[in-house]
Amino acid sequence: MKIVVDTNILMDAWSDNFSYASRIVEAVISGELQAVASHKIWREYQLILERLVNDQKHYDLANRFFQAIEMIEVRRRVDVVKYDRDDNKFFACAEEAGAEYIISNDMHLIEVGEYKGIRAMKPKDFWLEYESESNGGDGGWKSMMKGILGK
Repeated sequence: MKIVVDTNILMDAWSDNFSYASRIVEAVISGELQAVASHKIWREYQLILERLVNDQKHYDLANRFFQAIEMIEVRRRVDVVKYDRDDNKFFACAEEAGAEYIISNDMHLIEVGEYKGIRAMKPKDFWLEYESESNGGDGGWKSMMKGILGK
């Protein structure tokens, strides 16, 4: 499954190891999810990394995430985000790459909802749907209970 990850998800993953954002980043690093980014998105990632990451552990996590990303050349323009036109880069990248989801906490993206089959979702909503699909529709309960019960 291809996804586009907004920069705010990376920041959330770095600040809380148990968040849904962290789970998504780890799934990209492990290869469970395939993240794609355009050069514009990549520059935004790098800017945030330079400005906000001052802890070696988070820096290493960011670099592992960056190594797992597939770079996409975007040749089209998209004009679907009303109030922050710069956020159109996420939909343009997703459309070019054939990604199904944009994961973000940005309400400018979330309010679009769906565009050409690309769904903009908050990390929790995406993760619960992803787990449900991955675990045959059980919402992750079976795997969670196995972890708790050790079975």
